[in-house]
Amino acid sequence: MPFINTKTTVSLSDAGKDTLTAALGRITRECLGKGENWVMTGYEDNADLSFQGSSGPAAYIEVKSFGTPSSSGTSKMTAEICALFEKELSIPADRIYVSYYPTGMWGWNGSNF
Repeated sequence: MPFINTKTTVSLSDAGKDTLTAALGRITRECLGKGENWVMTGYEDNADLSFQGSSGPAAYIEVKSFGTPSSSGTSKMTAEICALFEKELSIPADRIYVSYYPTGMWGWNGSNF
């Protein structure tokens, strides 16, 4: 049940979003053990972000998930997300923040888990 929301200074095409969505689903399955069918993604491109005093390419990625993922899983996920965004969007890894928000309260289909 992860929701991965991305804010980036880069413009994203529909095809680019589809590529990121497929890769983020795979990364979530491999790193957190969450099925790809349950991953929801959101994109806010052309965001007005400034990092280290520069408005150059940057990204902020939030990973919200039911349950608490392992430290090793989130470490691996951060590395893979940074590599993905560097490859697909040319955003240097040192200009990407990834934050994790685990929760025990998650609703779907009219009820909570």
